[in-house]
Amino acid sequence: MNRTQTTEIYQILSFLLHYPSQQMKDTLPVLRTEIESIEDQQIKEDLQKFMEIAWNTPLGEWIDYYVEHFDFGRITNLYVTYLKLGEQRERGLELLKLKKFYESAGFDVSDHELPDYLPLMLEFCAQVPVKKSNELLDMHAAAIKQIHGVLEESENYYVLLFHALLIHMENNGVQIPAEEEMKAATK
Repeated sequence: MNRTQTTEIYQILSFLLHYPSQQMKDTLPVLRTEIESIEDQQIKEDLQKFMEIAWNTPLGEWIDYYVEHFDFGRITNLYVTYLKLGEQRERGLELLKLKKFYESAGFDVSDHELPDYLPLMLEFCAQVPVKKSNELLDMHAAAIKQIHGVLEESENYYVLLFHALLIHMENNGVQIPAEEEMKAATK
């Protein structure tokens, strides 16, 4: 997979994992056109299915669905270090390490969002070489896979984005942990 396509997929996933808005809904037709060039058929299908659901869901319902699953879900929130550490003091250290990791790659992190917010992480991955993005995603693959598993169990349509993300990560060389490793890493 070429670098442009890798960048594009991370950017699309980052965008779609943000809080839904009218602007996002209005952008879906443009994204549909962009994803036609994605080579990996499963990623393309997952993105198309997600966008079809989002397009056909009234904005208020989409927002409520997002809030219910990501803002109030302890296991499905999009702050990947929260799954393992919750509000423990160690999480603050992890967040500081992440901020320094971004800065070492020349990525400016604002104080608007915590550095473990998955859409921010994917935005970073879209702007750095694959080796650097893989380094970041390797550190958090277990949490991402855990969120995917919970979304899959609850038949949440956001699982489509996580499925596409996991495939894309694996296609780029990120080591996705086996179930046993994942359980150990998130305890």
